[in-house]
Amino acid sequence: MDPVIFLEKVRRPDLRGLVRSRLGHGVADGPTTASLGLVLAPPGSGKTTFLSHLAAASTERVAWYRMGAEDDDEVALTRHLGHTLGAALGLPGVIESAAAGRVAGLLAALEDPAVRPVQLILDDLQEIANSEAERALERFLALRPRKVRVLLGSRRPPQVNIPRLLVSGELQQLDGNDLRFRSWEVEELFQTVYEKPLSPEAAAALTRRTGGWAAGLQLFHLATSTLSRADRERSVEQLGGRSRLIRSYLARNVLAGLSARRRDFLLRTCTLGVLTGDLADALLGTSGSAAELADLEAEQFFTTSADGGLTFRFHQVLQTHLEVVLVDELGGEAARALYSRSGELLEQAGRPAAAVRAHARAEDWGAVARLLQPDALPVRGDEALWGMLALPGAPTDDPGLVLAGARRLLRNGLVTESVAAFRQAELLLDDREFSRRCAAERAAAAVWLPQPTGEPLPGAGRGLRLSAELRQITREVRDPGAAEHDLTRGLATMLAGDLPGAVAILRSAEPGAGAAAWEPLALRLAGHLVEMLIAPDLTGAGSFEEIVLSADVDGWPWLSRIAHGLQAAMLLGLDPAPWRVSACTDLLADLDRGGDPWAVCLTSLAVGYAYAAIYRDHQAEAPLRRAEEVAAELGASVLQAWATALRNALAQRRGSAGAHEEAAAIRPWAEGLGLGGLPDLLRRRRGASYVDPTRRQLEPAAPRTAAPASVELRGLGGFSLRVGGTEAGWSVLRPRVRALLLRLALQHGRPIHREQLVDELWPDASLASGIRSLQVAVSAVRQCLVAAGLGEDCLPRHGDAYALELTGVDDQVATFERLARQAAREQAAGRGVQALSTGLAAVDRYTGDLLPEVGPAEWVVAERDRLRLLAATTAAAAAQEALELGELAAGVGAAQRSVALDPYHDSSWTLLVELCQRSGDDSAAAVARRAHARVRADLGVVLPRSAVLPGAGARPAALMPSHRS
Repeated sequence: MDPVIFLEKVRRPDLRGLVRSRLGHGVADGPTTASLGLVLAPPGSGKTTFLSHLAAASTERVAWYRMGAEDDDEVALTRHLGHTLGAALGLPGVIESAAAGRVAGLLAALEDPAVRPVQLILDDLQEIANSEAERALERFLALRPRKVRVLLGSRRPPQVNIPRLLVSGELQQLDGNDLRFRSWEVEELFQTVYEKPLSPEAAAALTRRTGGWAAGLQLFHLATSTLSRADRERSVEQLGGRSRLIRSYLARNVLAGLSARRRDFLLRTCTLGVLTGDLADALLGTSGSAAELADLEAEQFFTTSADGGLTFRFHQVLQTHLEVVLVDELGGEAARALYSRSGELLEQAGRPAAAVRAHARAEDWGAVARLLQPDALPVRGDEALWGMLALPGAPTDDPGLVLAGARRLLRNGLVTESVAAFRQAELLLDDREFSRRCAAERAAAAVWLPQPTGEPLPGAGRGLRLSAELRQITREVRDPGAAEHDLTRGLATMLAGDLPGAVAILRSAEPGAGAAAWEPLALRLAGHLVEMLIAPDLTGAGSFEEIVLSADVDGWPWLSRIAHGLQAAMLLGLDPAPWRVSACTDLLADLDRGGDPWAVCLTSLAVGYAYAAIYRDHQAEAPLRRAEEVAAELGASVLQAWATALRNALAQRRGSAGAHEEAAAIRPWAEGLGLGGLPDLLRRRRGASYVDPTRRQLEPAAPRTAAPASVELRGLGGFSLRVGGTEAGWSVLRPRVRALLLRLALQHGRPIHREQLVDELWPDASLASGIRSLQVAVSAVRQCLVAAGLGEDCLPRHGDAYALELTGVDDQVATFERLARQAAREQAAGRGVQALSTGLAAVDRYTGDLLPEVGPAEWVVAERDRLRLLAATTAAAAAQEALELGELAAGVGAAQRSVALDPYHDSSWTLLVELCQRSGDDSAAAVARRAHARVRADLGVVLPRSAVLPGAGARPAALMPSHRS
């Protein structure tokens, strides 16, 4: 039988989830985009969701094809390809060319000049692996015209020469690590999509426990959606391998399709934690494990290697699940024996940290105590391990274990507690070398106490010297160049106000021989911070995430906490969305409860600075005061001076009485600490400006008024841009300049590439001529906006793209879409009253077609139709909710609005008739029936006569349910 075209396979999936703009670089539309994209990731990584977001954002026509196991021959593949491409292009000839089921015929049709650029998305490519269809697809990809851009989604590599395509620049590839959610994206996901906010600490913990796995986050949301916020955050800490939903997903979608041999391999080798081919061979008594691990990584099967294939690890979610299944299937005794054997092998391989964990799993406390001797490497921040060490039978007074606990406390930023624990360890063993080591580590920790202990610093190791230097620059930075270590020298230069000098030092910095294990991460963090202060951007802010994760994995929670706080502040300054403001507030509260005063001080200072940079002076005051207080308690005069100076700068900007006198009092103090940048920051004279690392002026040369009280952007029913209640003078602009403003407003806040703007607004011009015209038009628009009271940064250039970015704007279109989406979510959740209220608010916000001034311009038509249909369906949904709630008058209005916007929506007419009948207005019901009949007649569809007669089909009043309850 000939293969049938299944329309569900060529239907684009509904939009859902969080749009993550960082993922689109290189694979989204654009002149520099590769012609072939590959999204290669394990099950549940969010491949389909990401591809659907790309499809929705595409400026090209989009064809979608989700493959199935039954599409395993050339005929089925070709016919589905031809159908989806032909439908997207509106060319029946393309569909007909694929009817014979041969790739060659389809390729010939696509060479036709009538075929315009199109984006073809092929999902679930792994379903046709090693089949005739995959070989046919390989030919199609190699020979297709390049105006057919292709995006592939697969769980395993396809049969194409990926290395050659990558080198040539023809292929852009994303993998599971790219799709992994970062902690700040988890915060945004739960805040804006799930509408179940998590604190920053809980979001970071959930990211660690799920490895940022999209399916794991979704399953956690489903399991906790009915809980209160406090219970939901407690559930994060309790999340483990016994989560019913996660176990079910992994069992069905990950482990179910494996051979018995591979499943057994995964189950037994999970006891190692760190895997190599030799270790796995020794544990299993077999050979070939190295190839097995390499295959697992190549197939994106929850297996990663951070060192080019020398060692491997299973994804955290899979690792935890396997450990639970191991005990369930083998029993406790057999599992402990396997862990014990793994611990022995890890010891022999020189991996003591992993060996400690394996022996603890085996409950071999003697081996744990032996490995935790003072000469051993410190145990990393594995909270599960420390939980096991609290079990009955675990050693509690072993000197090595107490010393490891002291190191763990210090890694968590609990300085006072760690100093006490080092002292306790020192007293447990009468050994001079052990005592010397404990005293040295205690002294290195004690330098971070608020007051110096006055004890001599024993020894002079690099770690102790570095700690002393770093602590000293929190007190003064009079001579940054005298510092011994690059890290200290770079940070001191930054604190002194010389950002370019700090960048030069940190970019060339090397940890050096004998460096502490955390020093390379700290160097990276300091370098990222200074670079972001000079040239901030969202991509750079996202790079902090890698440091956060590395610090978590390597067991440095204090460093992870500081990196997370700096990242949150940077993101707040770049994109002050309401959820980010809420997240920063929660983060500071979490830090206050956590007992790490240095993280509280640094994060409060960074958040206050971010608020000041975006002119939210009232919100900057509290974190800056908190930073000032904590810095004073810690004896960190340099940090205190910066917090005090920034607060004073805000007071001067507001024109507060006494601000100048306070600045004069601060200046000698700051200069005494070596802070050369602070006097400039505080000095107020014509032509001077405050130092602004984010390139947003904290203080302009002359006194200025606050930002405009209100900015209103309207696009529905007619364009309007009002600043402070007054219409901007855009109407006097020349037609194409005016069209540019409206085009940028259509995608407010999102950059549009200059070549796209030229193509849409100057289609007859050459590229060079069009770009010149665009630059002139951009300048004219910018002048118009500045004259209206907006800053020049409201129309910035991002590389080769431009964006309209109005801070604090009341954006009519964005608000309408947000309310419509919220109403749909409330309706799906069964919150009828809220859904009705929100839906009616959304419909009220829709005041007419999008940008009617530009007529049928190609760049607006599709978006105009989409918003009109969205308004119609939102109104219909509100009418349905009103009917069920008995709010008949509101329902009639909503239904009338729905049929006015979309006369071809049958269910809206039916709703209107029923609502009119129930409200007792039979005449209106009859009018609605006749209007419905005319619409259907126009389409060639005739209603039954009974449906047109007045009163026909109405149910007796006694049979009508009451909707008032």
